[in-house]
Amino acid sequence: MPSADVAARIRRCTRDDVETVASLGARLFVQAYGPTHPEPDRSRYLADAYSLETIAAAIEGDRSSVFIAESPDGRAIGYAHIWETDELPEGVEGSRAVEIVRFYVDAAMQGQGVGAALMIHCCDAAKRAGADVIWLQTWSEAPWAIGFYRRMGFSIVGRKAFHFGARVDSDHVMSRPLD
Repeated sequence: MPSADVAARIRRCTRDDVETVASLGARLFVQAYGPTHPEPDRSRYLADAYSLETIAAAIEGDRSSVFIAESPDGRAIGYAHIWETDELPEGVEGSRAVEIVRFYVDAAMQGQGVGAALMIHCCDAAKRAGADVIWLQTWSEAPWAIGFYRRMGFSIVGRKAFHFGARVDSDHVMSRPLD
C-alpha cells in the first residue's frame, strides 16, 4: 500500500463531531456525485444518509467508527465510516470483515496524500479490530475512485446494488486482505 506523507490529522469522531460530519458528508457527496445524481432524489438521499441521527448512530455504534481528516488549520477535509460486518457480499472472502461504508476527501485535497492516509488509518483500525479483510462498494462509473482503491490494494470482486431514488446502480464490490 502506498505511504501517506501528508499534513493532515486523522482522528476518531466523537458525539461533538456529529454536525461537522453531517455537513461535510453531504457537501462531499454533492461534490463527487452532484452532476450524476440529480434532484429531487439527491435531497432525499442526503436528508437520510447525512441526517444528524444517522451520523450520531454511526459515530456511537458498537461495531462502527467514523474518522475525520483535518488540515493543519483544523478544517475538516475528509472522513471515513467503517463497521464490522457479519454479512459479506458475494466475492468477499474472509472470516472477519470490516466494511468501509463511506470514504470521501475534499476535491481540493485529492492527490495530496489525504486519501491514502485516511485509507491506511481505516485498514489499521480494521486490523486492530481483528478483521482479516476490508471491503467497500463503489460506483462502477467512478473511474477516479476505482483507480484510487486499486492503488490502495483493493480488487474488484463482485457487484452490489445501490439504490438512489427509483434508480438502482450496479456498484463494484472491492476488497483487500489485511495481512
